[in-house]
Amino acid sequence: MKLNWVGNGFNQYTGYGRMGAYFVRELCALGVEVIPTTVQAFDAPEWLQPMLSNFDADALTISLTLPTLMPDIEHQWGFTMYEDTSIPDGWADCINERCERLIVLCEHNAESFKNAGVSVPIHIVHGGTDPDEFPVIESDPTSPYTFLCLGDRGVRKGIEQAWLAFFDAFDDTDDVRLIIKIREGSESVLNYAEFTDPRITVVSDDVETMADVYRMADCFVFPSFGEGWGMPPREAAMMGLPVIATDTSGLSVGIDNWAIPLRDFVLRPSLLKSKDGLWAVPSVKGIANKMRWCYENQYQASMIGYASSEWLRANQTWAHSAQALKNLIEEYV
Repeated sequence: MKLNWVGNGFNQYTGYGRMGAYFVRELCALGVEVIPTTVQAFDAPEWLQPMLSNFDADALTISLTLPTLMPDIEHQWGFTMYEDTSIPDGWADCINERCERLIVLCEHNAESFKNAGVSVPIHIVHGGTDPDEFPVIESDPTSPYTFLCLGDRGVRKGIEQAWLAFFDAFDDTDDVRLIIKIREGSESVLNYAEFTDPRITVVSDDVETMADVYRMADCFVFPSFGEGWGMPPREAAMMGLPVIATDTSGLSVGIDNWAIPLRDFVLRPSLLKSKDGLWAVPSVKGIANKMRWCYENQYQASMIGYASSEWLRANQTWAHSAQALKNLIEEYV
């Protein structure tokens, strides 16, 4: 089997980039001849394009990118995602005009794209996690007990909710701390410069792999409002951390097996570019209750983390994802 793979790039710091690299690697391991290229190659003069890639016009092309960036070519399947209950204007038209089929990562996205007017067949191929990049942490809970959350995607990742929940759940007598990981120069709903509580640490250093970040923590808090898939919480769980995550969108896939789910949330209008899209915003009290439980039941929480890691390794790796995609291609090509 030969396959063209088109992406924005294979940058390790972007979801699309990392996901594309994982799929290409695992498809090659299955014996698929994958020809990777980027969407930028299609902006070059037509005579120059063959020099930029070994692109095979006769082979199926999988384009993992935003629909508006998918090249206008034949025999193409789109592969994309979104983080609320709708999609931006124009996406459905791009997909219907350029793609034979559409692949999404979860049932939530399949419904959203169909309701928005995507008329081509929609298939679901779940994402995965890399067990080699995210090995199990063989250690006992630290002192102080350390929570970790991400704060470099504005409000959608639930950073404000996690921060407020920390103060709701704990007082100065509790042996806890909170690490907030951001990208250098990134902005968030919180003003980190005003943090004066010594229990809170903001980390902005670049890292070679997120595994180095997860090793700082005893528990990962991810009250996201919506995800196409949700790699960070699954990566943390793959390393054996107990993970607190919202039961919504891509996060819902198998969540009872790899996380402590947050189901106390309300649907509110999202701040993304979709029309009438909704986010699932978890309650601060619900997050605080889960954080408090993990702190007071550290052994039980760590056992949940180890069980989560085992389940992910058996059910949601990128090898599973690539095999599902290969099976889908063989069924329809």
